[in-house]
Amino acid sequence: MKIPEKLKERLHILGLSETIYDHRTRKCILSREKLNLEKVPWYPHAYFISEGFAGSLIFDPVSIVPCLALDPRQKDKILDMCAAPGTKTYIMSFMTGNKADITANDIDSRRVMRLSANIKKYGINASVFNQSGRIVEGSFDKVLVDAPCSGEGMVNKKEKLFSHWSERRIKFLSKKQKKLISRGFEILRDEGTLVYSTCTFAPEENEAVVDFLLKKHGNAVVENVEAGIKHANGLISWEGKEFDLRVSKCMRILPGATAGFFVAKIRKA
Repeated sequence: MKIPEKLKERLHILGLSETIYDHRTRKCILSREKLNLEKVPWYPHAYFISEGFAGSLIFDPVSIVPCLALDPRQKDKILDMCAAPGTKTYIMSFMTGNKADITANDIDSRRVMRLSANIKKYGINASVFNQSGRIVEGSFDKVLVDAPCSGEGMVNKKEKLFSHWSERRIKFLSKKQKKLISRGFEILRDEGTLVYSTCTFAPEENEAVVDFLLKKHGNAVVENVEAGIKHANGLISWEGKEFDLRVSKCMRILPGATAGFFVAKIRKA
């Protein structure tokens, strides 16, 4: 399937080439046992695998980055707001020795079935909920909003991406993402951490969402993401719109060994 011309145009404005969709990203697994495999540079217990590997939960190693930014600890009360199919719930459970209090939520009932199956399969200490993130109740030390997005960074799924992509959809998703991040911040405890992430390049779904939160909540503080992965900084403008300069602390990960990703770390002061 051919890349949409408007997407190609937008990529060029962002300094990207449509050739990013010609590549395949690598997958990884987590293990506390030392394996005779190439390590993922930004997390000591992650290993790149070859095609055909089986036996563990396999995922794109870029998924580790928002979890590193959230820095989950044992006894933290954590909300994974848009959790299905459970990859990041699994990663956070691994990072905390399965001792954090994780709530894994998703609005899609079919995807929640897969989420529940993965939680059961891997023995994850997490409670599963099936509701809109916009109405989730509770009070949390840490909130991960890995938001539904247009998926421009998912180079391995380009056919699906191209068939669904439109600027109209980006605008629709941006409105939804602003509601999700706002709710996530509202139920975050003081001095708690919220991480907002997407797998898209669209500034309307990334920097504009963080900019919205900063304008709505004066006690939202953007912090640097500490993860040893090559990245660009967040944009401070897009199509004539200027963003809060603090969004430059956000992380834009360009496709290569991993999919493209956006990560923002926000503290509630």
